[in-house]
Amino acid sequence: PDGTVHARLRDDGVLDVRLDDGGPNVLRPDVCVQLGDVLAAHPDSPVLLRGRDGMFSAGLDLRWMVANRPAEIGELLRACGRMLMRVRTHPRPVVVAATGHAIAAGTMLAMCGDHVVAAEGGAWGLNETTNGMEIPRFGIDLAAARLAPRDLDGLLVPGERIDASRAVAVGMADVLAAPSDVVTQAEARLAQLAALPSIAYAGNKHRLRASSTARVLAELDADVDELVAGMIRAAG
Repeated sequence: PDGTVHARLRDDGVLDVRLDDGGPNVLRPDVCVQLGDVLAAHPDSPVLLRGRDGMFSAGLDLRWMVANRPAEIGELLRACGRMLMRVRTHPRPVVVAATGHAIAAGTMLAMCGDHVVAAEGGAWGLNETTNGMEIPRFGIDLAAARLAPRDLDGLLVPGERIDASRAVAVGMADVLAAPSDVVTQAEARLAQLAALPSIAYAGNKHRLRASSTARVLAELDADVDELVAGMIRAAG
């Protein structure tokens, strides 16, 4: 397919967003901006966010990062952080059909959903440590909202990669499904959430998430600058 983000507004009012670049569905600055813009353009639409068979997202495009300078990598991190906060605070329900692997920033993106269905056999985890990277503050905050403190430290510090069943057990995702049933289960839960009173749903979502999101965005530039400075030091 041409591009990564494929979105259509269905007759039932659902914004169906599919990530599919024919490969690992990696996130670059343009992909992050496009995904954020698509949701911003449809504030009144419930969202089904899914990948393709076997792959949700492998996270940030590491090849792109290797080929670019620290300043450009910083822009990627900023774009990613802004996009994740956009998904997390979308006024209407967002249900993630994690149709396969959801790794690093792919796990972060999945955790932004109001409900997350994980495909059996998928790989998950914020494995930045094993990639020689530090986790942006926005990723830590997303994980902290879903994981118990023991799992937060035990998984994120060593950068452990886990399977989908454990991702559900620790709270990164909500339910486990056979790969063939992931989208069906996500659709069913989205219909349930979309049927709830929309003003109250949006209001309570805002009350629960607005202050932490505002803090992440206010600290985003300083946090990314610190990460970039660390990359420069590590490079010698």
